[in-house]
Amino acid sequence: MINRPELKQLSKTQLSGKWGSGVLLTFIYFLVFGAANAIGIIPVVGFFLSFCITAPVGIGLLIAYINLIKSGNKLDPGDLFKGFNFFWKSLGVTLWLYLWIFLWMLLLIIPGIIKAFAYSQTLFIIANNPDVKATEALKISMKMTNGYKMDIFVLFLSFIGWMLLCCLTLGIGLLWLTPYMNATYTNLFFKLKDAAIQNGVCTENEFNGI
Repeated sequence: MINRPELKQLSKTQLSGKWGSGVLLTFIYFLVFGAANAIGIIPVVGFFLSFCITAPVGIGLLIAYINLIKSGNKLDPGDLFKGFNFFWKSLGVTLWLYLWIFLWMLLLIIPGIIKAFAYSQTLFIIANNPDVKATEALKISMKMTNGYKMDIFVLFLSFIGWMLLCCLTLGIGLLWLTPYMNATYTNLFFKLKDAAIQNGVCTENEFNGI
């Protein structure tokens, strides 16, 4: 079972003294994401161009938080664009992930949601090591989350109250809530990774793309 209070407290400790960099990173991410969505309204090519921005930047966001957890340094807005260093991999794994979630959703909503949690660590796996193949990342994520999907779901639900409060601030509160959530989900990734290796579900080589 995942210890939610422990994960959250760890995340707040890691963000202590770094909230300013977290707010700045989130603000830049929202600007880039908003601009990409604006491009998406262009007929025919708009969606593709938008996806070519949001996919690498989405992985870049995870890279920023992985670096926070690993190094203890402040969040670096420059990390947002590191997903472009492996542009095609970021597009491929994001498309592969969304495709499988979409196909499961076509069957039934509930199985689709369950699979979404099963695949939830896929982008973290790639952000942590882009040498891992996209197809393998999905398989590893399923092994990592086996037996923990309800814990992940409850962790997500635990932020709902904060999200509602952010609505009262016209979304401004998201500048602080988003770093908190992302740090917590990144710590979750490392907890699941360590547990999978210790339990023999995965090997370290899988996470290294070997």
